[in-house]
Parts: sequence; C-alpha cells; structure tokens
Amino acid sequence: MRLMTEVTHRICHQEPRCSAGTPAQPFHPARQARPWQGWTLALLCAAVSAGLATPTAARSQPWPFEGSWDCERRQFHFSAALYDPGEQPMPILDIAAEGDTFILTFAQDYQLSLAMNPDGSMTWYSPVSGDSFLCRKAR
Repeated sequence: MRLMTEVTHRICHQEPRCSAGTPAQPFHPARQARPWQGWTLALLCAAVSAGLATPTAARSQPWPFEGSWDCERRQFHFSAALYDPGEQPMPILDIAAEGDTFILTFAQDYQLSLAMNPDGSMTWYSPVSGDSFLCRKAR
C-alpha cells in the first residue's frame, strides 16, 4: 500500500514541469487538452487514493505466481504489487485472472501473461517482445 501511495502522489500531485525561465512548447492541435482527460485522471487518482485500484485490495490469499521463479537462465520475482525482472522493479497496476492465466498490467499499458501449469511450473509470456519462458519455483 505504501508503494501505491507513493505512485499516487507522483501521478496526482505532480509539480509543474517547467519554470518561469523555460519557454513554453509551441501550440500543436494533437496536444490539445480534452475535457474528459482531467476528469479521468481525477477519478483514477481518487480510486488509487481510496485503495480501490490496488491489485491486492480485495485479495486475502497470495496469487499463485507470487515468489521467486527460475526462468531459463533468469530469475524473476513477483509480489502482488511488484514484478522484479532483475533490472528494476515494476509496479503492477492491474491483475486480471482468466482461469489459471494471469495478465499483469504495468505503466504504459505494458502487459505480461503468466500461465500456471498443472506440473507446478509457470509459463511467462510477453506479447510485446514475443519472448516466452518456462519457469520453475526457485528454492
């Protein structure tokens, strides 16, 4: 929950990006503000602040993919709130369960698919890169 509070603070309470000495960007029609954008961001910030948008809000048991996994020469770590592929942890914004498969959504709509196999292994798949790994629970 602390991580979600920090993310909420960064998203919902950002300070202006430019100072008085920085020239403003020229007008471009594609960059025009749309009236619904402010309301959408405000509702998202309110939901995250209230704890409604956290992936663990209504979950009392751990997800089957939580823990450390050996995935073909790499080790990945999962919690209900973070995915750590070894470089930099990534906050999980949403978890969608579809049977034994879980779709994890991150910033910029990046997604991973985690399929739990009957033998206890897990298939990690990235639709963006096309990479797929067979993972076994790390000991």
